[in-house]
Amino acid sequence: MKEKEYTFDMVWQMFAELGEQIKQNDKVLTEKFAETDKMIQSLSANNGAAEKELQEMRLQQKETDRLQKENERILSEKFAKIDKQQSETDKMTQFLSANIDKNAAAIKETNQAIGGLSKSNGYMAEEVIFNALERDMSFAGIKFDDIDRAKKRKIKKLNLEDDYDVMLKNGDTFALIEIKHRVREGTAYKLATEKLNNFRKLYSEYEKYEIVLCIGGMSFESNAIEKAKANGVGVIKIVGEKVEYNTDGITTNKFI
Repeated sequence: MKEKEYTFDMVWQMFAELGEQIKQNDKVLTEKFAETDKMIQSLSANNGAAEKELQEMRLQQKETDRLQKENERILSEKFAKIDKQQSETDKMTQFLSANIDKNAAAIKETNQAIGGLSKSNGYMAEEVIFNALERDMSFAGIKFDDIDRAKKRKIKKLNLEDDYDVMLKNGDTFALIEIKHRVREGTAYKLATEKLNNFRKLYSEYEKYEIVLCIGGMSFESNAIEKAKANGVGVIKIVGEKVEYNTDGITTNKFI
């Protein structure tokens, strides 16, 4: 078989075609390499961002751990302080409780002493006034036949009881004397209302009698004497070892 003969032009054409093919291949390779570089750069950038984000997360976690430890330390100190304060409060409470008990006992003793003194002064006032009335057997210009002291009467069916410091009586009149160490403004009013009404019920057998009223004492509140006069109640005032009578404006009360 006869070999094919290549002319110069044919060889040149072949080289030209081969060069064109190589050029095309170089273009494709260049594009591929460019895409590959771009992908590598993108991956590198993404990896860098991820690494940076990871580093930031690690820093945040580290800061979170620090803050948590700091909070735990602060809470521990607070609880320790609260425990100490509670302990001190308990000690103070025990101390105050003990002192309150002591003070309560002291106050009770003082009140008992004051109560005893008040009773003593009240008894003294009653003693002086009773002795003066017993000696004269008269009050507000009225002569009396009988005198009683600390009279108390109770009627169960009426569910009523009351007491009267001094009572003077004759054939038609009672004198009721209410005695206090210190006479207060309301004493006369109470005598002229509540105690007088109770007397009418407790001593109903004296329904035909008239009644005069009086308050007596060692000292008087500022308006006590004026209040007595306004209620038609007489006054007996202890001055030193003597008594003074003030019966101006005293009224006679009918029994009914």
